[in-house]
Amino acid sequence: MPYYEKAIKKMLPKTYLRKHVAQEMYVALTHFQSLVPMLDRYVYNDGTTKNLMSLTGTIPVMFEDKTYNIPVCLWIEESYPPNCSHLLCQTHM
Repeated sequence: MPYYEKAIKKMLPKTYLRKHVAQEMYVALTHFQSLVPMLDRYVYNDGTTKNLMSLTGTIPVMFEDKTYNIPVCLWIEESYPPNCSHLLCQTHM
């Protein structure tokens, strides 16, 4: 499903720099079409939670002349762009 910058901007909570973050997410989605933008609950190490935007899916990684699709979830903090936040590699590969 293609995502357009305007649709991504509507998904973003007002606490984000919506125009900038939507444009950056759109660029990422054009390069990695298996990623999906979503708003979900992130749990910090201290147990606190917050609703954050994320890009979830797989990214192709070359290793020894083979391409592997690595599952990732890139959490985007409300303070982005200075803080990109957290990249989690998924355990189910």
